[in-house]
Amino acid sequence: MNLNRFKEMSGEIVIQPMLDYMKYFEEDGEECPYTTEHVKQCETLLNGYLSALAALAAPTDEAIMSLVEEVILALNELNNDTEDSLIETEAREALWQVIQESAVECGLSDECIEANEGDITGEWRDW
Repeated sequence: MNLNRFKEMSGEIVIQPMLDYMKYFEEDGEECPYTTEHVKQCETLLNGYLSALAALAAPTDEAIMSLVEEVILALNELNNDTEDSLIETEAREALWQVIQESAVECGLSDECIEANEGDITGEWRDW
C-alpha cells in the first residue's frame, strides 16, 4: 500500500478543506464550531488508520474491516465533540474516499465491498 499517497490525499481533500472552512468564519468575525485541535485529531486518526493498514502483514477482509470500524467510531466521537460540525458533506465524502480506497488498495475484496453495499463505512458511520 502506498501510505504516503493516502496521507497526502487525506491532507489535500480532508484536512486542508477543514482548515479553509475555519478561515471563512474568521473572515466573517464568527467563531468556528470546531478548532484547529479538532482538525489535528482528525488527521491523527486518519494517519493512524493508514499506518495500521500499511502494517498489516497478511491483510484479510476481517482485519481491514476491524480497522475501518475503529477509525469510524473514533471519527464519530470526534464529530460529536464538535456538535456534528467537523464532518460536513464534503468532508464526509472525502473521508469515505480515503478510507475506502486505502482499504481496497490494502487488499479488501470486492465481495466485502458488495456485502457492504459499496460503502464499507456505512455500518458504523454517524456522519
